[in-house]
Amino acid sequence: MLGISAPKEAAEDLRGKLTALRLVDKSKAIIEREGRILIPVVSEPPSDLIAENGAEVLKMNFPDRKLTKVDPIEMVRRLAEVPEELKASLPDKWELVGDVAIVRLSDDFAPFLGAVGEAYATALKAKAVLREVGAIRGDFREPSTELIYGHDTETTHVENRIRFRLDAARTMFSSGNEEERLRMATVRCDGETVVDMFAGIGYFSIPLAVYQKPRKVIACEINPVAHRYLSRNIVLNEVQDAVTPVLGDNRDLPGESVADRVLMGYVKTTHEYLPTAVRLLRSGGVVHYHETCPNVLLPERPIHRIRDAVPEGRVEVLRLKEIKSYAPGVAHVVVDARVFKRA
Repeated sequence: MLGISAPKEAAEDLRGKLTALRLVDKSKAIIEREGRILIPVVSEPPSDLIAENGAEVLKMNFPDRKLTKVDPIEMVRRLAEVPEELKASLPDKWELVGDVAIVRLSDDFAPFLGAVGEAYATALKAKAVLREVGAIRGDFREPSTELIYGHDTETTHVENRIRFRLDAARTMFSSGNEEERLRMATVRCDGETVVDMFAGIGYFSIPLAVYQKPRKVIACEINPVAHRYLSRNIVLNEVQDAVTPVLGDNRDLPGESVADRVLMGYVKTTHEYLPTAVRLLRSGGVVHYHETCPNVLLPERPIHRIRDAVPEGRVEVLRLKEIKSYAPGVAHVVVDARVFKRA
């Protein structure tokens, strides 16, 4: 069978990347031989991943792995040096962005944050652990976190073979939006001009450009830190010929009727930007409009808001989908709509 031979110092990072790409054969054991780590794989990884880690592909027989799966939360509760009465309250949900974990801890754990962070890091194989202390903040969509374990919060998150480089302490990344990121990779837009009004680090622009054939993607981001990672991720995923990063407020984007498709991957006040989206769209173009909406106002409110932005035209709703629960009684939804503007 196939295996990857890697130097010890690069093996753990490489194993994480191979696991994210679903290439590690988990039925076989990882072994050490002559100062190198041998990792069983189900198929040959990308050549650049092999080269950048000083690894090589080989063929050999690997021993079967003893499958003794340990529930990470059980390991956390076993390892965390906290009073026994608090162990049951340790959260069994977390966000794992690359090799940085993000966990929400109550103030009961304030005296024990270092010990708790170390326990989560060990159980999740994370190099750093952030405590979530509040909601995403402001127009820059900055996370509210504090570092409780480790030092380096810059990481690479691999999803659908796309690599997102980011600083998990300074830029948001929601695993709850994974389905929508995967969907954007399937949206047919060959030859189209696409405007991503809230590009972030490339959540939607890059999957679309990697898996489809748009003529041009204009990816606008107002946060300078996120824009820097967006620019890096465009190169990292080799779509610089298709995607142009723009730093600034999307309402300052020039032109009228220039886009075949507009992405609006933002929540809370997205409707305030609909006039800009309609200005940029050609008649017959498609908008992907995200909104957080009370469940009792679904599906009417997001649809009405799009129609209100086109008072002299027509809106054809193509799809409305709940992405995730945003808060009790509030949903994050996306509406795909074709907009016909009056000539």
